[in-house]
Amino acid sequence: MASISKRGNSFRIKVSLGYDSSYKQIVKSTTYNPPEGISPKKAEKLAIAYAVEFENHCKGFSQLNENMKFSELADWYFENYAPIELKESTAYTYKGQYRNHIEPVLGNLKVKEITTPKLTQIMQSYKLNPQTVRKVYVIIQSIFRRGLEQGFIRDNPCHNVILPKDRKKKKKCSLDENEINRFMDLLNTKVWDEDVKRIIKVLLYTGMRSGECLGLAWEDIDFDEMTITINHNLTDIGGKHELGSPKTESSHRVIVMSDILADILREQKDYIEQLSSAIGESFKHPEMVFTSGLGNYRDRNSVYQSLKRFTKGTEFEDLTLHQLRHCNATLLLNSGVDLKIVSEHLGHSGVEVTANVYADVLKSSKAKTADIIALKLGDSKAK
Repeated sequence: MASISKRGNSFRIKVSLGYDSSYKQIVKSTTYNPPEGISPKKAEKLAIAYAVEFENHCKGFSQLNENMKFSELADWYFENYAPIELKESTAYTYKGQYRNHIEPVLGNLKVKEITTPKLTQIMQSYKLNPQTVRKVYVIIQSIFRRGLEQGFIRDNPCHNVILPKDRKKKKKCSLDENEINRFMDLLNTKVWDEDVKRIIKVLLYTGMRSGECLGLAWEDIDFDEMTITINHNLTDIGGKHELGSPKTESSHRVIVMSDILADILREQKDYIEQLSSAIGESFKHPEMVFTSGLGNYRDRNSVYQSLKRFTKGTEFEDLTLHQLRHCNATLLLNSGVDLKIVSEHLGHSGVEVTANVYADVLKSSKAKTADIIALKLGDSKAK
């Protein structure tokens, strides 16, 4: 039951919607201002009726309400859908994007005013990178989709919206094999923090996401079976590091180690044991494979900044941590490893994802296959 408190001539109405994942009570509130000139008793009755309607609306029992503002629909989405259906890190990112890019533009519009042409106009008007616009659009899509499912709106305007295209020449998603070899030479010869070098090498040898790599615990490493099990993903939520589950269900996987990779991880284990012994009890996470110098969770941005300093002034100064994952996939695909195996190795949700991301690499591999067939048939003809 909604709570009602009188404040002057108005009524303050609060509705409890339970608790979020942090056990913090979720409360939705509003103010009801009764018409002027009515008796206090009549005003109280109207306030009670309004409170019932407001409570039903908050709890998702309202009927079609296309006069609601988009901000109201978004509030419902972040209070009811996001805490249950989205990972905490995803919900945090979505909220940030909503506050920065969506609410200022769509917040005060009624949902019935937001049509497909209107969304196309808005998407085209953003002064953002086209990739960022697409991410913003994904959030808007999700909010409208849930609104349609709940019966707040009769149609989802996010059909056939024209998004801006990236006219710039696309950067390569990966280094080619020769570039990878040159980078490895640089990695092995240039003076740099050895523990950071080991992170980079593990990313190259495994194709893990950086969050998966920094989320590795020693219990995930089996030196007897020569395997690495991906059980966690380290995320940064508002400056606080959280060790959560991998990105998707298929991201839970087992990666086989080579002897070289096992040696790299044994070196890291010796390093962590020495560091932990030197610092003592204040070393917070001796169970983790990669930590900060004080034993805290390793910050992904600090690793990236270290990589930027290492590659500055070289041909690899545009290299990112995620591109190391692409390098691993490129080597596998160019070596003729089956697409399904590569997809499982990377933890993709399906083969089609791998095929889409690495379309250029697959095209190159197919061309090599054609050349090999032509060469073999040519040799046969010569004989």
